[in-house]
Amino acid sequence: MRVNSIKIKNFRNHLEKEFAFADGINVIWGNNGAGKTTILEAISVCSISKSFITNADAILINENENQYYISSNCTNDLNLPYKINVSFTPKQPKEISSNIGNRLLPKDIIGEIPLIVLSPDYKKITSGSPESRRQFINSLLSQANKNYLEKLFEHRKILKQRNSLLSHFKGVLNKNNETLLPILHQWSQSLINVSADLIIRRNEFIADFNPIFIDSYNVISNSKEKVNITYQPDTINEKIIDKNQVIEILTQRSNAILNTEIKRSTTLFGAQKDDIKITINSGTAKEYASQGQHKSLLIAIKFAEFRYLLEKKNETPIILFDDIFSELDNIRIGKVLELVSQSNAQIFITLTDPSIIKNATNIPTNLIKIKD
Repeated sequence: MRVNSIKIKNFRNHLEKEFAFADGINVIWGNNGAGKTTILEAISVCSISKSFITNADAILINENENQYYISSNCTNDLNLPYKINVSFTPKQPKEISSNIGNRLLPKDIIGEIPLIVLSPDYKKITSGSPESRRQFINSLLSQANKNYLEKLFEHRKILKQRNSLLSHFKGVLNKNNETLLPILHQWSQSLINVSADLIIRRNEFIADFNPIFIDSYNVISNSKEKVNITYQPDTINEKIIDKNQVIEILTQRSNAILNTEIKRSTTLFGAQKDDIKITINSGTAKEYASQGQHKSLLIAIKFAEFRYLLEKKNETPIILFDDIFSELDNIRIGKVLELVSQSNAQIFITLTDPSIIKNATNIPTNLIKIKD
């Protein structure tokens, strides 16, 4: 996929601007606060229907306006045009239209422009909470598989309803609320079934993704360390065989902790509790990796994402590098640019000083200066 041009109106500090892009490496540079990252956010909105920085669309609108508008002209790998328009007004549904049709939902466009993003905040994947690692899995699988995305939306809806019902017990189970138990049981079964679907899919994903990740890390680190990713599903400590096995384990867990859930008024089992374990030289990356190793792990994960998404979608993903090169030395920068140039992908890089790229590589780049 290629983004040929993008038009931005009332989006953060861009009142009305249009940018044209090259096929290879696009370096967007300028002073801090000039609006470099905002251009990448606009590409993200056209791809996954939201900014990669925030889920709150209202804060993306220029402070003096009441609506933002983004329009992008793209070309896919078959050289077919793809145009998408997205606008948002507070307290109204987001308006999305593309070659697919009009009045689209966010889930309708996710995956149409495959996207890989790397920014300083993404270091949470290797050093942060399980939520950050689940978000990594969900974001990638949602782009790769529409069915997974549907299951994810279904899971969130069921979880919200179940937690709402648990709040009605007010921490106590007595005769006044015993009539709610059959309803709670129904929501529990729904949560168990959809969680089992997500767990099975995530287990398959890690099995496919781990070899790609290991290979990517070996390229970046010259095979200096051994790395691995393992899946840690909620309450399941044995090898996953099939969905029936997962349903049985989750059902047992649900029955065992029901009273505790009522006391706490929240759901304590399900796919929203999953995690993945990233190790380097047999030690957990979160605890044992150095700063340099964290950076290498994250870059390897992102290149593995690229290869995985390319294989599953049969469409070249677009890569966004937001202000990451200021944290890397010239050797790592050169290695990253060498890898991305071989991928034949369109790359967008933001930084304050374009000489950082020039000093690290001779690969041709398209420079776009953001002044004000």
